[in-house]
Amino acid sequence: MSTEEFDDNASMLPPTTKNGWLIIYGVVAVLAITGVILGALYRDTTKPGEVISRDRQKHAKQVVYTVVFSSIESQRADSIIERITRDIGADSTKTDMIIGSPTTDPWCASIGEYRRNLKKAMMTGKVIPIGKQSVIVSMIGGLLIKNGLPATIYLVGNMSEDDISTIVPRTSRTVAALELRSRIMGPVQVVSLMDSTRQGNAAYAKLFADKGLVAPK
Repeated sequence: MSTEEFDDNASMLPPTTKNGWLIIYGVVAVLAITGVILGALYRDTTKPGEVISRDRQKHAKQVVYTVVFSSIESQRADSIIERITRDIGADSTKTDMIIGSPTTDPWCASIGEYRRNLKKAMMTGKVIPIGKQSVIVSMIGGLLIKNGLPATIYLVGNMSEDDISTIVPRTSRTVAALELRSRIMGPVQVVSLMDSTRQGNAAYAKLFADKGLVAPK
């Protein structure tokens, strides 16, 4: 599947309107497409622990997404993994843990698997085009409408370009949907662990901060 096809599907996330429920219904309609895109993006197949992961989703009290935009230095990766693990807390069996990266499996059956796959995603040198980086977050916006559980989204790594103007319209629609979900269905918190000294990273995180979604590091 081409990047253009990803972009077309991601653009179906609804724009902000005064009628919040229409946005919710519109995003729900994207879910079927989201499933197809996820399968293509991750080349998902049956994996060990998949049954455990599905059972975890049924009993989850919170959901955690970690979006890995690029590879990062090993020591920094370890620090981020420790931060996320600490935030999840001791009762990780009640947490649905998902990784947004085309370089590793998204669904994790245990905190140990989550840590391993996060490190793999952060150490893989594959360059992700900025369009696909934006699509990954858009798909997460669709997945979040499946439930009203408290959700945390970690943004990790770097945008592949300093100029993010090409993805601002789509990302703004995603952010609007996340903000609405946070107000109506269940809280959404975005934690930016990106290097804020880089222009593209700062501009991208600001899109979430302007909607009041970004939490302190």
